Amino acid sequence: MTMQTIESAATGPNDDSYNAGYFDGELDAISKLPARMANDRASMADPHDPLWAQGYADGYLHQIQVTYALAQKQAAS
Repeated sequence: MTMQTIESAATGPNDDSYNAGYFDGELDAISKLPARMANDRASMADPHDPLWAQGYADGYLHQIQVTYALAQKQAAS
């Protein structure tokens, strides 16, 4: 009987799960995903891929801040 070993795929230094999670978080913020659902996604992913979960939360929060800053700038104009 053979057993399959699980290994992470060979990726480049800029292609890791943190960056993938960051991008996913930004997209969810742009699509106006509620914060509660974003938190649930990050919480569910954390036991399996903590780097993706941290990147997701960071990307989501960053995009929310960028969107808010742009709205404030437009309101002031």
